[in-house]
Amino acid sequence: ERHSLEGKFLQEIGRVCYWQGKLDDALEMQKKALRILRKTLGPDTEEVGQVLCDTAKVLMQQGKLAEAVDKCGEGLAVLRRALGDEHPDVALNLINMATFQEGAGDVEGAVECLSEAQRIYRRGDPQGMGAHVDAQLMRLTMRLEGRV
Repeated sequence: ERHSLEGKFLQEIGRVCYWQGKLDDALEMQKKALRILRKTLGPDTEEVGQVLCDTAKVLMQQGKLAEAVDKCGEGLAVLRRALGDEHPDVALNLINMATFQEGAGDVEGAVECLSEAQRIYRRGDPQGMGAHVDAQLMRLTMRLEGRV
């Protein structure tokens, strides 16, 4: 029988493959990790949500923007159920979702995600991401207003 540690290990291997640019290998490792983590921990856990969001990053790098948005949305829904709407990991993945949406041409959706991340970070910003979100949000707002 498989153990959740195997899933977490495969997730980490997938992350290494991602950073090495081995995107097909990364995607395969994330898919295997997801199957194991869902089976051993259940469908609505932080670990499952994070694997889904990691998978979205791989899909984005492969140019599969619509799939990346869908997968990140699925991961965010799981993270919200597991951690709550105000958790910093939710905010971090909202930033990723904004990147995917902007790449797919949905600038308004990206602004919505960044605005929500900004609200979360205003309540507490342990990772120091608030300034980054502010800058991204300003750039996209100017783009929507036609000033860029």
